[in-house]
Amino acid sequence: MSLVEAAEAGPDNPNGSGLDSTEDSTNGPRVFRGIRNRPVTLADAREWIESSGDDPDDFHLSVRSIAYGGDKYSNKMSAWPKFGRGKGGPKWPVIQVADPVAVTVHPATIQTPVDRDWSYRLAAKAADPQIGFRVLADGTVYPFHDDAALAVFVEVCRLHQPDKITLLGDYLDLPSQSRFAQEESFARTTQLAINRGHRFLAELRAVCPDADIVLIEGNHDARMQRFIQSNALAAFGLKQAEAVADEWPVMSIPFLLRLDELGVRYIDAYPAATDWDNDLTRNIHGTKANSRGSTMSQYVHELPHVNTWAGHTHRAEVVYRTVLGARGEPIESYAANPGVLCRVDGAVPSVHGAIGSDGRPATVVEDWQQGFGLLYYNDTESWPQVHRIRNGVAFLDGRRIEAPNTEGQ
Repeated sequence: MSLVEAAEAGPDNPNGSGLDSTEDSTNGPRVFRGIRNRPVTLADAREWIESSGDDPDDFHLSVRSIAYGGDKYSNKMSAWPKFGRGKGGPKWPVIQVADPVAVTVHPATIQTPVDRDWSYRLAAKAADPQIGFRVLADGTVYPFHDDAALAVFVEVCRLHQPDKITLLGDYLDLPSQSRFAQEESFARTTQLAINRGHRFLAELRAVCPDADIVLIEGNHDARMQRFIQSNALAAFGLKQAEAVADEWPVMSIPFLLRLDELGVRYIDAYPAATDWDNDLTRNIHGTKANSRGSTMSQYVHELPHVNTWAGHTHRAEVVYRTVLGARGEPIESYAANPGVLCRVDGAVPSVHGAIGSDGRPATVVEDWQQGFGLLYYNDTESWPQVHRIRNGVAFLDGRRIEAPNTEGQ
């Protein structure tokens, strides 16, 4: 029996659960959710769309399955109308929304979350993956991001099941939209980056289905908007036909990454983009960079009564400061940078980077560190941790973490 037929059969059918739900809108996504005894596939998604009398080729399709024991899977299928298809809308031939991706978490990888004090909330922090590519004339692909570091962060989130996952900006590199010198190898890489960026978020959502995932805009992410404003102002803010008021513009990072489909919140308007964990702890991408000393110390001296998580500098550090309160009491605050998820060997375009006559990036020792952060917090407390990633390996709570536990296609 197909998944669609099982959905129609209802709770008496052993393949169904009676917990199915569907969402539909005139021009937005269609979403199906249900519990089944097998993972959902893209073939199921196509059949689902066909059952409504529509052509699956007119939609971007994605599926997600979470195994939670007893041979049961929590499944989700999503369908977004394509540009220039169906009811119409602008068609952008160069940059499209991310390609569909199916992520399955296998039963063998499901473990009891790491034991912790559940009276505190837990937030996982990552910064500056700078997802992007060089593609040379011979087809050689050099990613800016580090796939192994991304996999380690996914595994950390799977093991610890954070309540919140905060990505502190520069999620995409977007070199083709930069005001800096262009390389031939940057051409036609934006779509690759968007697809990889969507896949990473889909993996995080697959292993942490209930987490609040927040993506804060960084200066690299803001390149897309500035590029449109400088080179195609008439397209700035353009939305699909009959779009609702709060829908993201077509040529925006949230729309291209399909963030609404994944339930990811996007905080835009860099450098003002800010998200708060509690009344005293903020998350920003950051604007400061001190090449000869601590950047985080600048934040605690500028705002000594506020805790700050920031990226931007690519250096892992935590700095504390204690000042005198209004009643003579000590007030402690901190600023933390979790490190980066991008490569640190010269692959990322930077001030110190260089390319050879063949277009290949030179190996450079950058003063950057890979890592991630964990924050235990409640309404009044904030306990930061920064952990290193080296060569695709991290040690956390006595565990060596290195292997990815998701499959995407």
